[in-house]
Amino acid sequence: MKNRAVLPDMRAVNVFIEIMQSGSLTITAEQLGIPKSTLSRRITQLEERIGQPLLRRESNRLIPTQAGHIFAEYCQQFIELAQQSQQALEALQLEVSGELNFTFHNAFTCSWLCDKVETLLNAHPKLLLKMRTGFSLPQAATGESVILWLGKVSENGLRHECLGHLSQGIYANPKYLQQTGAISHPQQLMEHEWVDTLEQLTDALVLQHSQEKSVKLPARASRIQADQFVMQADAIIRGKGLGLYPNWLAELKKYHEPQSLQHVLPAWSGPSLAIWLMYPYGHLSRRTRVFIDHLKADLPASWSH
Repeated sequence: MKNRAVLPDMRAVNVFIEIMQSGSLTITAEQLGIPKSTLSRRITQLEERIGQPLLRRESNRLIPTQAGHIFAEYCQQFIELAQQSQQALEALQLEVSGELNFTFHNAFTCSWLCDKVETLLNAHPKLLLKMRTGFSLPQAATGESVILWLGKVSENGLRHECLGHLSQGIYANPKYLQQTGAISHPQQLMEHEWVDTLEQLTDALVLQHSQEKSVKLPARASRIQADQFVMQADAIIRGKGLGLYPNWLAELKKYHEPQSLQHVLPAWSGPSLAIWLMYPYGHLSRRTRVFIDHLKADLPASWSH
C-alpha cells in the first residue's frame, strides 16, 4: 500500500464529527443547514482521501467503523488546533497601543533601525515609542522597556538574549592610504595614528587570521577617542588615522558613501561584538512582545552567531 499524505478538508472533518454525534445524515443536514447530498459527498471524498470507510449503517443509524473511531480522535485535535491558529491570527489584528521605552546602543543609529521603527509604527499607529540612545548600558527602569545593546554587558535587572555578533576589521580612508602607503601586515599598523571608541580601549589588540597565527599588538594611545561609532567613522574618513570598526556598519557607510572607508588587511579580524536584546522578566504586554518579535525578524545575515 502506498503511503498517503492525509490533509483532510476542514469542512469534511466537521461534517464527519457531527454525523458521529447525531448518527443521521438527515439530522446533521438540518442542524448545519446543508443538503444531504452535500454531506454525503463530503464524507465520500473524506473516505477516499483516508483510504478506508469511516461510517457504516446499523439499525438505521450511521456509526463509526474502527478506522472512524481512530480518525475521530485525531479530528478533535485537528479542530482544536485549527481553532487555536484562528485565535492566534485574530490576535495579530488586535490593536497595539500605549507607551514603550526603547534604549539602544549608538551603533544602531543607522538606516536598519530607522526602517525597523518606521514599518512598526506604520503597522501600529497608536503605539508610542520613546527612543533613547547611549554609550553606557542602562539599568532596568520603571515601566515597559526594551534595550538593544552591543558589546560587553553586565547584570542590569533584565533578561539578556544574544541576537548574534558583529565582526570587526581595520578601516581607513582610501586617500589616507594613498598618502601613507599600502599595509600588508598587522605589525605595520603600529606605524599609524589610531582612532578608537572609548569602549574598546584595551591593553592590547588581538587580530585573528584563518590560516595564520594570531597577532597581538601592544596598546597604543589613540589621538582621537570617540564615544560614538558615527564620530569614530567620521574621524577615520577625514584621514585622522586607522580604526577598529564593525564590518556591518562599514558596509552601511560605504553603501551611502562608496569612497569613504577601505578595509585594511581584510583577511585579519579583530574581536567580535555581541548583540544583545534585553527586556523584563515575566509576563510581557502585547506591545512589548510585538516590538521584540519585530526587532528579531529578518536580522541582517552578517549578524552571525
